[in-house]
Amino acid sequence: MTQQNIAPSFKLTRFTCPGCNQLSEQAWFNTYANRIASTDGVPLRIQGADLERLSQNPQFPPEVRKQKIEYWNRVNSGEVFLDRWAPVHTDVFVAGLELSVCHGCMQAAIWLGGEMVYPPRDREE
Repeated sequence: MTQQNIAPSFKLTRFTCPGCNQLSEQAWFNTYANRIASTDGVPLRIQGADLERLSQNPQFPPEVRKQKIEYWNRVNSGEVFLDRWAPVHTDVFVAGLELSVCHGCMQAAIWLGGEMVYPPRDREE
């Protein structure tokens, strides 16, 4: 039996996931903002030499280092995903920006103004 293909839609809770290409239930999320509190006021990115130092840091057990490196490689590659980095308390709602997350593969899609902007629909696998 051939799997039905249902194009991703802002008005559906079940469609063909743009990440895994499977017909799946989608969980929808509102988005909220929390001001970046780093000393330089910009988002944190660990890459290059800093990522190499992290991979060798004896402060963390090898499995924790591996998880941290995998995390930053995903972030640095431009992947968007849900993560429980730290509890965030905010009352700033980001209107017009939502996420859908596939129940099957857990990949996130970003919706802006009701249109999916990530992942790009024309990307090649």
